[in-house]
Amino acid sequence: MNRQYWNFRFLDTCFFRDGFPYNAGEGGYSTIRTLFPPYMTTLQGAIRTSLAEEKGWRPGQINSWPAELGSPDDPGEIQFQGPYIWTTEGPLFPMPLHLLIKKQSEKLRSKDVKFTLNRLAPGKQIKCDLGEVRLPELEPMEEPILAGAGLSENLFITRSGLQAVLQGTLPKASDLRDGAELWFKEDRIGLERDDKTSTARGKMLYHCVHIRPARGLSLSVSVSGIPQEWPIARHRILNLGGEGRLAEVTVDNSLKESEFLPPPEISASTANGGLCFTVTLITPGWYNDLGRVIREGPPGIPGKCLTACLGKIVSVGGWDLFNQKPRPLVPLLPVGSTWFFVADTAEVKEDELIKLHGQCISAKTAFGFGQILIGKWKGEIR
Repeated sequence: MNRQYWNFRFLDTCFFRDGFPYNAGEGGYSTIRTLFPPYMTTLQGAIRTSLAEEKGWRPGQINSWPAELGSPDDPGEIQFQGPYIWTTEGPLFPMPLHLLIKKQSEKLRSKDVKFTLNRLAPGKQIKCDLGEVRLPELEPMEEPILAGAGLSENLFITRSGLQAVLQGTLPKASDLRDGAELWFKEDRIGLERDDKTSTARGKMLYHCVHIRPARGLSLSVSVSGIPQEWPIARHRILNLGGEGRLAEVTVDNSLKESEFLPPPEISASTANGGLCFTVTLITPGWYNDLGRVIREGPPGIPGKCLTACLGKIVSVGGWDLFNQKPRPLVPLLPVGSTWFFVADTAEVKEDELIKLHGQCISAKTAFGFGQILIGKWKGEIR
């Protein structure tokens, strides 16, 4: 299957709405927040629309939409993965949520900010309202437990740092990147204009927050399934997101998935005589039975889920271009969510787990939701 990487570089600020209302009289006094990076629901729409226009389609021409590009809810023959954050240093990934992090300095946008880390793992079995379960506990470590450490907020990790996490160790502080250094928020105040008088309408102010990516930052989307005979422009300028901000798009055929995804890691020799491995989301998880996935892990993962470190549920919506209306909000598991598994070596082989590494396992696989990485943990169940 031919695979391309569509790289989005924003030429100005960008604005991608979250699920809060953005109509007159709604939202109270709070500002309208923006999401970054945006969900695939936005980027895949820009890609498919661009491909359709290159095949002669124009908005409003229902019959000329290429069948290969599917429908509003089905991408047809096209498969997506991502989006991935890229900088001049290479790819950045979401922080796995079984790491607890403490900032040693609160100076944002400063090279002096330092991070120290602790790691969570399955704890002892206890009884609670969910029955007999194992909750995450801090692993015994040589370093003392950090008072005040918590889950990562707006932090990202380099490929080498994520590789260390998948190997069951801690990354270096130098492998962490603060989102405050990667993009900056800019408040915008606007007003509604009366087209008849070319004057402002009273009481019609709005407030939103735009994102200005740092120099050298881009988003990359893996696209496969485009028919070989289609001529694809290697460079284009698109209107993207709220307010149609400009983005430069380049298409790269040379990059391979193995060049930026760290390889899988599995602990085959444990004190419990089984395979101990972790499953970590690097794209949001879209699942029909969300409650079951929270307790048992993504569908199709062999072995038994012992515990999980999950973030707060997020929501994805988007704009339905075909029907010209907003899409309903859907709850997703956030990136970085991590499950701890153990499997019997007589029933599950390492090759089976390796094949799952980098795959999308969710209700919206074709859109790239639920992409997982396989790592290992020590397997010392207390």
